[in-house]
Amino acid sequence: MKGFDDPPYRDPNWEAFMQEVEETTRLASTDWPRFRAGLRHVGRRHAGRVPTVSMHRKIAENVFFCAAHWKQTPRIVRGALRAYLKHPLGTRMYSYAAAEYWQWASKVSPEDLPAAESMVAEVREYLPSLDEHERWNTEGLLASLKR
Repeated sequence: MKGFDDPPYRDPNWEAFMQEVEETTRLASTDWPRFRAGLRHVGRRHAGRVPTVSMHRKIAENVFFCAAHWKQTPRIVRGALRAYLKHPLGTRMYSYAAAEYWQWASKVSPEDLPAAESMVAEVREYLPSLDEHERWNTEGLLASLKR
């Protein structure tokens, strides 16, 4: 799987966007509705200054990982995952998403565990196609998944 490249961090517009996303992310643990509204506001403010596809993928990534990490409801996590998977992720980010989804499902939503295990199985299938370093990192990530 191949994702696509984001703008370089040294791009001042991308750097400003990423900084605002990070600042907004602080709300995710305490005020989910304000977090989501804040990300929409950041997206509107940076529209036209940063590549739209990269911006939307970064926001979707942030929402999914925050939703899973902060143990949001199944409806929120499933919706965030669907939105995130619409973007080309590449093997590394797909692996992280599969692992995060599995960890969330094992703790919060057992009914989502079969779907999460399916994603993890997909990651295991493409392990042989990765270079040695990436395979080692991904195997370590998968080994960390414990109920």
